Amino acid sequence: MKRVLKEGKIVLKIDVLDDLWHLYNVLLPGDTVIARTVRRVRIGDEESRKQESVRKPMVLTILVEDISFHAFSNRVRVLGKIVEGPRDLVSIGSHHTINVEVGSTITIIKDHWPRYLLKRLEEAEKTSGNPVCLIVTIEDGSAVLFLAADYGLKEVVRVRTSISRKRGDQKSYDKSMREFFSEVAMVIRSQLEQNEVALVVIAGPGFVKDHFREYLSTVGIKGLPPVIVESTNSTGVPGAKELLFRGVIGAAIRGLKLETETKLIDELITHIAKDDGLATYGDAEVERAVEYGAVEHLLITDKKLREGNDEQRRRIDKMIRMAEQNRSNLHIVSTEHPAGDQLQNIGGIAAILRFKMAD
Repeated sequence: MKRVLKEGKIVLKIDVLDDLWHLYNVLLPGDTVIARTVRRVRIGDEESRKQESVRKPMVLTILVEDISFHAFSNRVRVLGKIVEGPRDLVSIGSHHTINVEVGSTITIIKDHWPRYLLKRLEEAEKTSGNPVCLIVTIEDGSAVLFLAADYGLKEVVRVRTSISRKRGDQKSYDKSMREFFSEVAMVIRSQLEQNEVALVVIAGPGFVKDHFREYLSTVGIKGLPPVIVESTNSTGVPGAKELLFRGVIGAAIRGLKLETETKLIDELITHIAKDDGLATYGDAEVERAVEYGAVEHLLITDKKLREGNDEQRRRIDKMIRMAEQNRSNLHIVSTEHPAGDQLQNIGGIAAILRFKMAD
């Protein structure tokens, strides 16, 4: 990361998938972006029939209008109006979409860089390259695989197989289970080839997870990271969330932001349900708690920060600065996982308090 804040400019190199998630949360409509991209242009005499359309690499400057994060294709799409570029190839004022992927370099220019965004980029730079965890929730004939990283839980593949359950036909059952295990092992191998995975967690409610762990140890997957087995009450998203809440991943990969957020939101909801005065939510209520110096953990969703207008964002930035002066802990919570959704449903901003405040 290169900063030239006098010009409102920061240059980012996208090294890993998490960097794309941070970029998506830093970019806002009205920002200016400079990046190398590819644009389809027409070459040849307009009056001749020999004119052809070709894709040309070029550097464009665009005024951002919309940003979208595509986890399934590992890219951030930035749409805006072209304000600078090769005039012989592009029309100034026309629209263009820049696809930012791992390996891209992008320059962002803002009129104002809020402190919380600068802090986010600093933290991202420190943790850049942190590996992810592959969660495999499994039961008879059904497996769901997730990647757990800073940007949330990402479901990557489902495997479903019909398991033979003829009474007394143990051979058919064993054969169908082996075929099922083989298919799950194959998709695990594929994920390890595509991602830097530090830990594989196999989880489920019955004994299938244990049998699959034994099978996995026999197939000789090259570069297989440590594998642990955990019991959960269910599979799919509920099972994966249960693992996060229990701290299973954090025991093996310290500092996983997602796990911390899940526990904090659960603590917040518990305080709210008890009505014990140690939690509050909503813009005015949280701002009041910050002014009193009562906030231990300030929780704001990425969506809350993105959806507000410039005046609202500056107000939140001022509140965050005050909270940090009072040594509150700031957490920008991703809405890409269930805990973030819970926080968004109560307004997108909340706080866990150090002490009760007078009414």
